[in-house]
Amino acid sequence: MVNNNVVVCDADLDDIIPEYLESKREECVQLREQAEQGNFVEIYTIAHGMKGSGGCYGFPAITDIGRDMEIAAKAGNLADVLAQVVVLEAYLGRIEVRYE
Repeated sequence: MVNNNVVVCDADLDDIIPEYLESKREECVQLREQAEQGNFVEIYTIAHGMKGSGGCYGFPAITDIGRDMEIAAKAGNLADVLAQVVVLEAYLGRIEVRYE
């Protein structure tokens, strides 16, 4: 049986992955704050960083979420930005990281 909530990461990254994921949780808070202020430039900057870093750490879903959020921020679409924050929060809440 395949568990789609399991993300397998390189064992060499076991000391930095928890910090990386915690930073994404903190970014969810920042994104909500920036959304309340209508600061699409900062939202775009955070999303762009997620898009670039997700795959590097073994989380292509974070890259995809970052890409979609970046597009929404560029368009000034607050509803889509917040929808992507919800998707990211749900993803971070359900994943299980294993190291190999």
